[in-house]
Amino acid sequence: SGAVPTVAAEPVPIDSEGQAEQVSQGEAGAPADEPQAAMPEEAEKTSPAEPDVPQVDPPESDAEQKLDFGKPLVEGLGKNELLDPKDPIWLTRDRKSVVVQSMVCQRQAPLEMFACLYGSKEHESVLTVPVKAFVVHTGLLATGAKPGTPVRWDPEYAPPTGTEIEITVLWKDEQGKVQKARAQDWVKDLTTGKAMTHPWVFAGSRMYKDEETGREHYMGDSSGDLICVSNFSTATLDVPIQSTDSNASLMFEAFTEHIPPLGTQVTIVLTPKLADQDSPGKPD
Repeated sequence: SGAVPTVAAEPVPIDSEGQAEQVSQGEAGAPADEPQAAMPEEAEKTSPAEPDVPQVDPPESDAEQKLDFGKPLVEGLGKNELLDPKDPIWLTRDRKSVVVQSMVCQRQAPLEMFACLYGSKEHESVLTVPVKAFVVHTGLLATGAKPGTPVRWDPEYAPPTGTEIEITVLWKDEQGKVQKARAQDWVKDLTTGKAMTHPWVFAGSRMYKDEETGREHYMGDSSGDLICVSNFSTATLDVPIQSTDSNASLMFEAFTEHIPPLGTQVTIVLTPKLADQDSPGKPD
C-alpha cells in the first residue's frame, strides 16, 4: 500500500493563517507559559465532582506523572509514526488517522468535554489525554482534515465548523478482549436519554500572541478543551450545534452503562470524513 511515511520527530509548527484563528491580546485571556499546562484560574472556578466519584488527579510536575496510559490498540505504530517524541500520539502509516492514548476519568457526571488535556477538566470529561492539543491539530492536518472556525457568540451565534472527525475508542475488557465503540456511545443526550448522535468537527481552536514577548500560543493547550460537547471558542474539536457550558443547562452526561471502569486505558482514533462533503461541519 505504499512506502511508510516518515513523521518528524518534533511536532510541525502550526501556521496561523487558515489553520488556527489569530486573536489579539485584548480578545483573550493570558495563556499559561507552557502549552500543556492547565489554566489555574479556571480550575479554581470549576466545581469538583461528587465525593463518591473517583477522579484522576493531575500531576504537580512531569516527574510526578505516574499514570500508565498503556500502549495503543492499533497495529503498526512505532517510533516512526510518533508525532511527539514525549507523548503517546501517532499518525497511522496510511496517514488517514491520528491515534492518541487516554484514560477513563469520569463515568457519572455532567459533561462539557468528551476528552480533556491531562490536568485540566477531568471533573467534566470522560477521558483524560496526556498530549498537547496543538500536536493533535498538526496530526489532523497531516490526514488532510481542514480546520474551520470555533464557535462564535457575537453578534449572533454561529456554530463551529470544520472537517467532520469520526472518533472511535478501543479498550480491553476484564477478560483482556479488545472492545470498540463510537465515542458518541459514551455520551448520553439528556433530551432523548440515548447516545449522542451529533458529530464532531475540526474547529481548530485559536492562536494567541503575547504582545510583550511576541510568543504565540495555541489556546486549546491553555484551556484543556480538546474534544468538547459544550461549545468553546478554544476547542480543537467541537459539536456543530448550540450547546451551552452553563452548569444548569448542560445537554450531555456520561453514559455510565457504556463506559469501562475508571482508570481503563483507552485508545482514541481520530479519522476525518474527507469524502463526506455534505457533513454539517463543512468548512466555509
